[in-house]
Amino acid sequence: MTTGQTRLVITISILGGLGNQMFQYAAAKALASKHDVELVIDESAFRSYALRSFLLDRLRVPEAVERLTRRPVDVPLRAKHFAAMQWRNRANRVLARFGLQKMAQPRATYSEPHFQFDPNFFALGRSISLYGYFQSERYFADIADKLRDYFQPRDGLGPQAQAMANTISCSDMPVSVHIRRGDYVKSAETARVHGALGVAYYKKALQVLQGALTCRVTVFVFSDDPTDSEALLDFVPRDNIVHVRGDPDRPWEDMALMARCRHHVIANSSFSWWGAWLNPSPDKMVIAPRQWFTPGELRQRNTCDLYPPGWILV
Repeated sequence: MTTGQTRLVITISILGGLGNQMFQYAAAKALASKHDVELVIDESAFRSYALRSFLLDRLRVPEAVERLTRRPVDVPLRAKHFAAMQWRNRANRVLARFGLQKMAQPRATYSEPHFQFDPNFFALGRSISLYGYFQSERYFADIADKLRDYFQPRDGLGPQAQAMANTISCSDMPVSVHIRRGDYVKSAETARVHGALGVAYYKKALQVLQGALTCRVTVFVFSDDPTDSEALLDFVPRDNIVHVRGDPDRPWEDMALMARCRHHVIANSSFSWWGAWLNPSPDKMVIAPRQWFTPGELRQRNTCDLYPPGWILV
């Protein structure tokens, strides 16, 4: 780059849990790769977001690992853009309730307009700040192999997780089952949007999966509420089930263990979405809930692009 040239940078503002962070990074990385420009991660949202921590640096994400030793010079400036966009989005939600026109989007910024894939995304310029969740494989399918490498644990698995990985590898037909509770039941706002899946979904999902297989499966259960997950799956024979007791401070390990299973029953959660997606096998079966959100939220969000081709909806 010669003196006086404008630095071309795609900036992605990261927010949410590990699954959401991976969606945001993946879309931004795909756009930066298309334009062959630098990608910068803006993690300033976590300064005032106590619920979750920035976790991409626990994976092999190069831009996140690099930040541990060198902070890009333009991040503080871009962080101001995040705060302004967050305020603008909140204001627009209020204006929409009263049928008023939304505020104009600033130049060199892009805020995800809706839940489903936006085909205009790849028409964006070579220097822009991105805001949104981008929960669709359609944003990053072209760099899938690269992402599956980036989204491996940076330092490998700890002893406890490695022992479970060995157990999974010794199983004839390991199936991951994710049961999401936590804020889905403890937070009134999150419960209103997502809602926790019940026993009917898991019974149907395992019936569909077992019906397509000719051998007995071993169910590896991943959950943030082990007690509730044991009660929920009491219909599964004890000798067919393994409850994974992962370290809650190392969630990337549970995700990596999910990916090592042969087939998957996911929750309405981006965490297990990625656990299934990271399995590179073309023969995998993924059973996913058709009701990703509560009925009221589903009327406002089109989830057609959330599920990759071949995933089975129950």
